[in-house]
Amino acid sequence: MPDEHDIQARLKALRETYAKQLPDKLIDIARQWAAMQRQPWDFAQAKSLHRQVHTLAGSAPTFGFDTVGQQARHAENLLKAWNNEQRTPGEDEIAGLTGYIHSLCNSLDSNPIPPSAPSPVDVVSTCPPERRLIFLIDNDEALIGGLPQLLSHFDYQVRVFRNAGGIDEAFAKERPAALIVNPGLDDTQQGGTALVHGLKARYGQDLPVIFVSTRGDFNSRLQAVRSGGDTYFVKPIDIAPLVDHLDRVTQSHTSEAYRVLVVEDDPDLAAHYALTLRQAGMDTTILTRLEDILTTLAEVRPELILMDVYMPRCSGLELAQLIRQQDDWLSIPIVFLSSEADMEKQFNAMRIGGDDFLTKPIDDRHLVASVSIRAERARTLNILMVKDSLTGLLKHTKIKEKLAADASRASRAGEPLVFGMLDIDHFKRINDRYGHLCGDRVIKSLARLLQQRLRQSDGIGRYGGEEFAVVLPGCSLAAGEQVLNQIRAGFAKLRFRHGDEEFSVTLSAGIASVEQFRDAEGINRAADEALYTAKRSGRNRVKLCQAPAATFPENG
Repeated sequence: MPDEHDIQARLKALRETYAKQLPDKLIDIARQWAAMQRQPWDFAQAKSLHRQVHTLAGSAPTFGFDTVGQQARHAENLLKAWNNEQRTPGEDEIAGLTGYIHSLCNSLDSNPIPPSAPSPVDVVSTCPPERRLIFLIDNDEALIGGLPQLLSHFDYQVRVFRNAGGIDEAFAKERPAALIVNPGLDDTQQGGTALVHGLKARYGQDLPVIFVSTRGDFNSRLQAVRSGGDTYFVKPIDIAPLVDHLDRVTQSHTSEAYRVLVVEDDPDLAAHYALTLRQAGMDTTILTRLEDILTTLAEVRPELILMDVYMPRCSGLELAQLIRQQDDWLSIPIVFLSSEADMEKQFNAMRIGGDDFLTKPIDDRHLVASVSIRAERARTLNILMVKDSLTGLLKHTKIKEKLAADASRASRAGEPLVFGMLDIDHFKRINDRYGHLCGDRVIKSLARLLQQRLRQSDGIGRYGGEEFAVVLPGCSLAAGEQVLNQIRAGFAKLRFRHGDEEFSVTLSAGIASVEQFRDAEGINRAADEALYTAKRSGRNRVKLCQAPAATFPENG
């Protein structure tokens, strides 16, 4: 979560700095125009002057100097017409531009004080808490004796209440991510629903509520809906669909920040855009050295590029074409920023490689909304392309690509890395006995467990069928063995239901490290062989690859 006070202070300092520098910028424009009038018309100087007033027209209103921006826009339009037509202006036209520049230099009188800080923009993404808090309100000893432990495997922290006592005090300390409530707390099938109705009235209608009951009749479900329940489970509860629903209703609290790359040659505007987007919870990176674009893209892997159109070294349109030449960046959204109001030029920019065009000056809230909408669409499309539809994990080819990239990086840096292959034991028996839908629930449960237990920097993929793969950068072989054994033990404790029958499942795993094999193919093959050793040894265990350590050159 970004530090709101720090960002507001930095935005305020940025506005004050701009206000102090603005008089000198206006003096430079006036001096350059005066020098141009003392000699024959020079198109190179006219282009330079146009660049200065164009930048001013876009930046001044962003920092609250609207009159300065308006006068700069008038001067910009005249210079742009002369430059585009490659013609020398007449005396009347020169007198007109002189008037605009005179008004521009005097326009600070309309903005003697830097504007106050704008209202904070809405946060559109937050960092995930380590464990999501759930309030379980039930007097069923069997449920409260087992459900908290099961949910803990998926990084949910459960606090149990056997009645309504103490709930308001608990809310005062920490608001839960969701409630799980028995509607029959007082044996009338009314106590729980009445409690939920009051809690929603006091703490907000957006509080997610899951009802769990021994009754599944129409009237009981209808009463739960009327009291504000989001879903309804009949006991005994199957953990897999319950976790699926908890993941959905708490997802807004755990979404990863959008990654945005700001490409802007004006450092003041770049800093303002970056701070505004960071204030809204986005992860922003500023690029001013255009030569570093491909390196920066590879390091940051942004979900959206916010790019100025007019830049001195090369235009935004040229840079967009350069980016689109790389297959890895064909689908990344590029949103152009410019004070260019000509619709034909805007459409041309989008034909060349842009996805949207925002006209400077742009309101901060409009900027956040436009960027977040585009980034969300890009993330959704990317998920469809690289993620497995059942589990949400990386597809087979993508997890192998991550292994190749991370193993190469670890090998160069001399850092540890572990690759693990996991397989659900006797999975065919599960499908044959309980059906493929039940088998899918088992697969999804293991996927959720991997996502909750591993780090965001780790790679997790569905390798195929009931087989999974994990890439653990910065992890030694011993640490990797410990992590996968913890996951194996946690998975074995999960209880699944099919009709009246309850069952558990185990997994086997094999791991190898970059210390043993420098290339991804070797690591992959070794982990796969270790997995089959675990299967042949009796299953429900983690086996290490026994290959000798690789020999590394001293300077490799």
